[in-house]
Amino acid sequence: QNSIKLPDVLTRLTTSSSDRKPYAAFVSHMKAETSMESRFIHSEIETKLGRKCFIDSDDLRDLSALTQHVRDSDVLVLVQSQSVLTRPYCLLEILTAMDAGVPIVGVSLCKHAFPYCFEKAAALLDSLDTWLGEVSPGADEFLIEHGIDLEDAAFKCSSRIPKIISINLDTCASRNILAATMDDLVSTMASARPVPLATTKEEW
Repeated sequence: QNSIKLPDVLTRLTTSSSDRKPYAAFVSHMKAETSMESRFIHSEIETKLGRKCFIDSDDLRDLSALTQHVRDSDVLVLVQSQSVLTRPYCLLEILTAMDAGVPIVGVSLCKHAFPYCFEKAAALLDSLDTWLGEVSPGADEFLIEHGIDLEDAAFKCSSRIPKIISINLDTCASRNILAATMDDLVSTMASARPVPLATTKEEW
């Protein structure tokens, strides 16, 4: 099998450096919807970059460790499925990445049992502070208990998440297409930068 030559833009993700972050990526996902797909993405990133990636887990209850792993990653890879933006742990990871200046790259699952809808996601994020408790009972209370202002979270997420670069992933595709998709993902990770806020909270 021929090894894939990564483009020069991947240098910051693959080269050895004493001050490099511990993880090339933090894979944020909703386990109930995308466990298999997220494990595949995690494995492919590690193989292609030759570096460790962190994948969140329902078994990790130490939130200080969880958020530190986000800060210790070059990129947060958000596996976009139907309900991922209603999961409090995923929202906490996303907000931590934003506040820490960690770029976010999306992987949108197409032809999936729990497909991600960009229009519905944008509508949810825009009213996150009022809808979250309704669509995911207890999620709002969880975030508040951990110091998250829901209106501030709605502002940050609705202003940034719809603008992140998202790679479409069809897990039913051929091996060659899957390989090309993962190449596209790691290239996007290498060039990703944090999305700036285009407006103020007052204007929003």
